[in-house]
Amino acid sequence: MRVPGLNTFASSALALGLFLVSGARAQAPSAATFEDLARAAQAVLDSRPAEAAGLYKQALAMRPDWAEGWLYMGAALYQLDRHAEATDAFRKGVALAPRQGTGWAFLGLSEAELDDPDQALADIRKGEEIGLGDNRQFEAAVRVKAAQLLIRSSSFDEALSQLLPLSLHSETVQAAEETMGLCALAIPTTLSELPPQKRAVVAVAGKAAWASASQHPAEAAAAYRKMLDQYPNEPGVHYAYGLYLRETDLAGALSEFQKEVQINPKHWPALIGIASLQIRQGAADAAIQALHQAAKIVPARHRWLCHAELGHANLILDHLDAAITEFETAERLMPSNAQVRFFLAQAYRRLGRKEDAQRETAEFEKLKLQQDPLGVPALRLSTFSGGK
Repeated sequence: MRVPGLNTFASSALALGLFLVSGARAQAPSAATFEDLARAAQAVLDSRPAEAAGLYKQALAMRPDWAEGWLYMGAALYQLDRHAEATDAFRKGVALAPRQGTGWAFLGLSEAELDDPDQALADIRKGEEIGLGDNRQFEAAVRVKAAQLLIRSSSFDEALSQLLPLSLHSETVQAAEETMGLCALAIPTTLSELPPQKRAVVAVAGKAAWASASQHPAEAAAAYRKMLDQYPNEPGVHYAYGLYLRETDLAGALSEFQKEVQINPKHWPALIGIASLQIRQGAADAAIQALHQAAKIVPARHRWLCHAELGHANLILDHLDAAITEFETAERLMPSNAQVRFFLAQAYRRLGRKEDAQRETAEFEKLKLQQDPLGVPALRLSTFSGGK
């Protein structure tokens, strides 16, 4: 399967940040033969990937420690949908060149095709941390794939955080816009698996969310109005509008989340959204009721969110023992979440457990150092951001 934007990878040094021929000259033990193979492979990498893969294989037999060759052979095999072989080649390449961010990202793309989403996401994130280079098509393909994997596991806030950097560019990325629509509506599937009517809703929601993320407020407002006018009873629509209102109109956002639950009582992100807003508005008792309802239907991997918000609500109500129990459960399920550590430290401190409070404060500070506080924020489902 071709990934949009990756056809330019095979013929562009930008995609991997490599300079093939100069690298070959520096490393080749028998320059003429090796360079001939390298140049020939590069020339046909995009147009005839099967031929390129064969040429890279010959060159690598002569120089098995040639990192760029493994990465380029992986690219050729990826184009041929030979993902198991491509994954093996990419792994050898990044083992030899571990600071090659695009190599790690391409490895993740290949692993995703082998139905290994957790490992794919781990390697894509490693590539993003190192850097994806200057090829925007490649970056878009990587970020959209990562978002699609996250959506599959109902990690809508993390999926959105993958897409938001793309909205900072002037051009619209259609695949990112559509995927953002799935995030906004909280639909845990791919666009191709939806019926035409639902795809139309996703398209409108995606345009609205993209306009908002790319700082076009008039376009966003118009798109959300269109979505509400055309699809007032479609699941996810009122939740998407509630997300849009949340930073400027708390009462309006709460009303939209409540409308969503009336239409679709099993929409757990809306239930958690209701609880989060009720906590912010001082209605912690009502929030606890919504969270207990959400806890019955939330996917297991996101159950920590309910415990974290229950801890927050109980902390506000000064039910310290209950708050600590909930925060400790949330911490056990999601140990990498800094905010859970912060609130747990508060609860310990208020109960006079100074050593426990100091320990959790230290863990909070360590996690905050590890996680980029200046990164692009996602539109979160709740008070608490998702851990990786």
